Amino acid sequence: MRDQLVASSLLAPVPVTLAVAATAFAVGYQVRGYFSPVLHARKRSDSIEGGSDTDSDAEDEAAANAANLGSVKAGADDVKLVLVVNDQLKMTKGKIGAQCGHATLACYETLAKSNPRLLSKWKMHGQPKIALRCANTEELDELARQARALNLCARTIQDAGRTQVAPGSKTVCGIGPGPARLINQVTGKLKLL
Repeated sequence: MRDQLVASSLLAPVPVTLAVAATAFAVGYQVRGYFSPVLHARKRSDSIEGGSDTDSDAEDEAAANAANLGSVKAGADDVKLVLVVNDQLKMTKGKIGAQCGHATLACYETLAKSNPRLLSKWKMHGQPKIALRCANTEELDELARQARALNLCARTIQDAGRTQVAPGSKTVCGIGPGPARLINQVTGKLKLL
């Protein structure tokens, strides 16, 4: 009798525990979007108007070029991203860092949609980034044009002009991520930053 009493007292909390666990799971599943940092970031970025620095490439051009970006294969080559800084603007180190961050993100977002396999290879190998310098805006534009001719991702960043440079100044061009052999055809003669 005593054994039955002990056994029934041990089994009584099991249904209650299972009910509490199921309820907690259901509530957590329903409110996951409310507390999700990704969802909040999306809502914030959708509500921001007139952002700071922008990718100068038109959305239509990026969409039209997406098929070409998808045709680039890394194969056995190393994959890298090159950030070409417009030396004509004489930006401070902090400004250059911020503009390179904008260019990196612009290139990343473009390849995430158009060539995720190439982007994955770049991420798996430590996301190598090389910072180079070019003489002026005309050279920056020419490098972007050459990169696009090789079906490489090329995103030029234009500054909003709130701090050091004039509004609309082309500060940095991100080229890649892409096969090092192709990127070197475009940027191989440039000097390190």
